[in-house]
Amino acid sequence: MGMWIFIIVVAMVFAATILGYIVVRLNPHMQVPWRSSSDASLPYTLLVSTLVLFASSATLHQCLKCAKRDDTKGCTRFASVTYWLGFLFVLLQGEAWWSMWMRHVNIDENLYAWTFYVLTALHVLHIIGGLFALGVVTRHASEGLYDAARHNGIVLCAMYWHSLDVIWIALYATLWFGSR
Repeated sequence: MGMWIFIIVVAMVFAATILGYIVVRLNPHMQVPWRSSSDASLPYTLLVSTLVLFASSATLHQCLKCAKRDDTKGCTRFASVTYWLGFLFVLLQGEAWWSMWMRHVNIDENLYAWTFYVLTALHVLHIIGGLFALGVVTRHASEGLYDAARHNGIVLCAMYWHSLDVIWIALYATLWFGSR
């Protein structure tokens, strides 16, 4: 029950952020331009990072399946791969920020840039929090603590991780439509 409440709170934070973005974006009386004509489109890296995030959810699901089959080695392997895919997602987000910065899209330039950096940073902070949980799951898996009867740690971590996938889809769609 606690994890469900936590996921709902996190989802509400992102929903409020996206709603604020939509209100500002659709305001016909905005004094500051939404974006400058020189603003670049979204970095291709965001699409790659989306695929990496989806792959990490798939490997975490496989980790859980292995635990339910008492496959300790498989559980450990998939937990470790999930962790490193999550870490790669964070690195790819950093590369996307760098790409935008190199194209002179600075956070203080306009609302488009501010929205890009703030929404992606908010998500990355939640991913980093998930990496701590994935680190614990990976360590416990390597110690053989998960099996068919005991795998609740993986289930709870997967609930959070998969919710971050859903949130990322909403954020990416919001950013993509906002860049048009």
